[in-house]
Amino acid sequence: MKPIAKRIFILVVPSKLRGVRQKVRRLRKEAMKIPELILNYTYDSSRFFKESNVWKKNDNQLKHRAFIVKEYHRIEKRLAFKEPRIAFAPQIIQSLLSSLREYQEKYGLDEIAQNALNALFAYYQFNLAHDHKDEQLYQNLIALKSTIADPENATSQGGVLKVSRQNIYEKAKLDLQDFFASRYSIRQFAPEEVDMGLVEKAVAMAQKTPSVCNRQSSKVYVFSRPEDKQKVLSYQTGNKGFGDQANKVLIVASDLAHFFSIGERNQCWIDGGMFAMSLVYALHSLGLGTCCLNWSVEYELDRALKKAVGIKNSESIIMMIAVGHLPDELKVAQSPRKNIRDVMVVQ
Repeated sequence: MKPIAKRIFILVVPSKLRGVRQKVRRLRKEAMKIPELILNYTYDSSRFFKESNVWKKNDNQLKHRAFIVKEYHRIEKRLAFKEPRIAFAPQIIQSLLSSLREYQEKYGLDEIAQNALNALFAYYQFNLAHDHKDEQLYQNLIALKSTIADPENATSQGGVLKVSRQNIYEKAKLDLQDFFASRYSIRQFAPEEVDMGLVEKAVAMAQKTPSVCNRQSSKVYVFSRPEDKQKVLSYQTGNKGFGDQANKVLIVASDLAHFFSIGERNQCWIDGGMFAMSLVYALHSLGLGTCCLNWSVEYELDRALKKAVGIKNSESIIMMIAVGHLPDELKVAQSPRKNIRDVMVVQ
C-alpha cells in the first residue's frame, strides 16, 4: 500500500476493522505454509515407503544384510540373558537359516552372513551344553559353513562374549566431566592438515554407538579437497565466516534400508544422531576441533545436495561436521546450559 493511500486507510477505516484485515493477512500467510509442509512430509514418507525394508523386503543386498543383522542380533541378545530359555525362539532360527540360504545363493557368505552363522553356532552350543541336541540345525549350519570361500580368514565374531565387571570398570574409569566440559563448537581452525588416519580412527570409535538391533545404519562421507568442501558447504547456511577454515567436512547419514516397520519411520534420526554425537566426541578425544552444522532443510535442498555429492536417496542426511586442528588460542561461544532442574525430572 502506498504511503498516501495508507494514511487515508488509517483515517477512514476504524481501528477494529484494520485489526481484522491484519489478522486475515496473517492467517493467509500462515495458510500458505501448509502446502510446503505437506510437500516436505510427502518427500519424507515417499522415501521411507520406497527405500525402507517395510514393503519391498530384502529386494537388494543392503536390505537383505540389514535383515540378517536384525535376526542374528535377536539371538545374541537372548543368549546374553542371565538364564536363557533352552531352544528359545525356534521361529527366529528358521527365519534366519532360510534368509542365510537365500543370501548365500545370491551373494555368497560375506562377513555379515558369517557373523550370523557364528551366532547360530553359539545358539547350538548353548543348547548342547544344556543337554538339548538339535542335529538338524547342526547339519544346516555345517552345510552353510562349507560354502565359505576362504574358511581360514572367516570372521570369528557373532554370538556372545564373556566379560568381567572389573574389566569394564578398568576400561571405563575416566573422569569425563572435564572431557565433556572442554568440548566446544569450534569456529576457528588452524591451517594444519588433518591426517585421514585420525578421521578413520574416530569413525571406528563411533561405530560402537548403540543402534536399533545393532543394525548400524550410519555412514560418514569425508570431503578434503577445497573444491569439494566449498561445494558441500555452499548448501549449508550456518557455516559462513568460518566453514572455509575447516580442513575436513563430514556428512553423517543413516540408510533407511535398515528399518523394518512403520514404527521405525523416525529411527534413522535417532540412530544417526547418536552416531554423530559419538563421532564428535571421538574427534574431540583425538585433539581435533569440530562444529556440528545443522541440516534441517526443505526437500529441494536435501535432494540437491544428494545429487551434487552422490548420496543415495535411501540415505537421510543427519548433519555436517566441520573438522580441523585447533589454533594455539581461540574464542568460543560460552553457550550457557540450562539449570539442571529444567532438564531433569525426578518422578
